[in-house]
Amino acid sequence: MKRVFFLIFATAYMIAMLVPHTAHARLYILVDHASDKKLPMAIPMLSGDKYAKKITHIIRNNMTLSDYFDLHPLGMHKGVAKKEGITAESIRFSYWNSVDIQVLVKGHISSKGKKITAVLRLFDPSNGQMIYGQQYVVDKNDFRHLAHRFSDKILEVLTGLSGVFTTKIAYTAIPSPRMKSIFIMDMDGHNMQSISKNKSLNLSPTWSHDGKYLAYTSYFKGFPDLYTANLRNLAIRQITKKSGANITPDWSPNGKYILFASSLHGPSNLYALPSRSRHLKRITKSSSIDISPSWSPSSNEFVFASERAGGLHLFKGNMDNTNTERLTYVGYQNDMPDWSPLGDKIVFAGRDMGTFDIFIMDTDGSNIQRLTIHSGSNEHPSFSPDGRFITFSSTRTGSPAIYIMRENGSNQTRVSQGSGILPSWSPRLSD
Repeated sequence: MKRVFFLIFATAYMIAMLVPHTAHARLYILVDHASDKKLPMAIPMLSGDKYAKKITHIIRNNMTLSDYFDLHPLGMHKGVAKKEGITAESIRFSYWNSVDIQVLVKGHISSKGKKITAVLRLFDPSNGQMIYGQQYVVDKNDFRHLAHRFSDKILEVLTGLSGVFTTKIAYTAIPSPRMKSIFIMDMDGHNMQSISKNKSLNLSPTWSHDGKYLAYTSYFKGFPDLYTANLRNLAIRQITKKSGANITPDWSPNGKYILFASSLHGPSNLYALPSRSRHLKRITKSSSIDISPSWSPSSNEFVFASERAGGLHLFKGNMDNTNTERLTYVGYQNDMPDWSPLGDKIVFAGRDMGTFDIFIMDTDGSNIQRLTIHSGSNEHPSFSPDGRFITFSSTRTGSPAIYIMRENGSNQTRVSQGSGILPSWSPRLSD
């Protein structure tokens, strides 16, 4: 794989209440895969009140999840850090250079009434300059979001592409054997919110292109039908009322269609439901089962699982059903594909040794690589909106839970605090 370096000349700039200081810094960071040397980083405890500790730990956890940094332990430089302020004039850059720290985070947190004020800064010790700084004033309940916003900016400054720490993951939780509920959570597993309020089976959430709605399958009325949830007011609307099973929905990136599998006319085939009407369009007309569609970023193609070749394998198709192409030929059950937002990869769950594992391949079916192995059953992969991460469910610790990893399989980390299956990563969300 070609090693791609981003040469960043990052300039701190003013938006709203930006820290009034600008500087230029030249940084190199390898972003193509995590096996190369990571960038040494220090994030000492931020100064200030009780929220300083909370925000410090969130930012540090985000940087660990990113898998780009060699993050020094929190207390490693405690003595030096406590004697410093958050201005370039007060920081002992000679010390940070001597311990090979290439990026340094400093900040001060204060709260008054219902508000938190956070001054957060990113420094390059090699030239003693700030490369990004921002002052945030938010409600106290939003301190986690504040930390995620700054973490996104760290990634943007150092790699040229914003992080995904302000995004969310929708998933199905399993509170009891007879009940499955739709939840959303921050990508680090916090701020869980229940979406489906019934005591039925609710499965396979998928995000609308703008992140304002979820579509999912529910057995609320006894049969598997599709529903949508308005995430602003949690209004639920049933959108299919046909006989048969209506499952595995996927919302097109252009927002025009929900593609799903239905047994309306016999074996499960793919149907498209326009977002603004209930006029179904049948897409595939196979005598075998077609399920689990996932759109390409252009909304012109989709990948899906089908038994038309014998075992369950992956195929690529289009809305006109004029160009269906088989993608997988190995394994005996390949399912749950997801097309990268970057357009270059497809991730899926496959079985070739008894349990499911996560695999990734090029969009023509070539260059298949295994991302998980010997770690329980690993299923339901979903790309982050920047294509750099994948969320999935795994039974490696017993009951299924939600994990994330880099797109090359590194840094596999549990994020859900409870059980979870069928994760779906949100698009980028506006503040």
